[in-house]
Amino acid sequence: MKKFIYLLVMLVPALALVSCHDDDNDIPNVDFNLSFENAVEVDGSLYVVQGETMKITGIDVQNNEADKGALITAATYYWDGYYIGTTVQPPFGFEFDVTENVPVGKHQIEIECPLFAVDKSPATAIVFMYVNVVASEEEIPGQGSPEARVTPHINTSTSK
Repeated sequence: MKKFIYLLVMLVPALALVSCHDDDNDIPNVDFNLSFENAVEVDGSLYVVQGETMKITGIDVQNNEADKGALITAATYYWDGYYIGTTVQPPFGFEFDVTENVPVGKHQIEIECPLFAVDKSPATAIVFMYVNVVASEEEIPGQGSPEARVTPHINTSTSK
């Protein structure tokens, strides 16, 4: 019986030395390059004129780790929290019909993508951007860009 107790006493420190897996090392480190038609990015927000069809023409995944690949396999789009559609065909573009029925003002777009990167756990990438619907092109502040580089929020399947 004494031997059994000694074994248990020796096992407790060994269990304390077992480390947990660091999930932060398994999260992909990527940026997305988004390109647009009939929309421009100004200071982190998109601007589109009411009555136009805003197009996201492509999502290009850039792995921030040198010489390592990364890709998405689909893009699911939401407008003001409502599901709009999913595309599974590269370059994962999508059209938003910003008709006269869409009120002028601030809206939000969310893009959710399954993400895979070399030597990393499979993950889900989420891009969130504000979309300012304006009545005329003159209301767009400054010079906008038809492209934007964004860092998505990334969750692995084991992240909580």
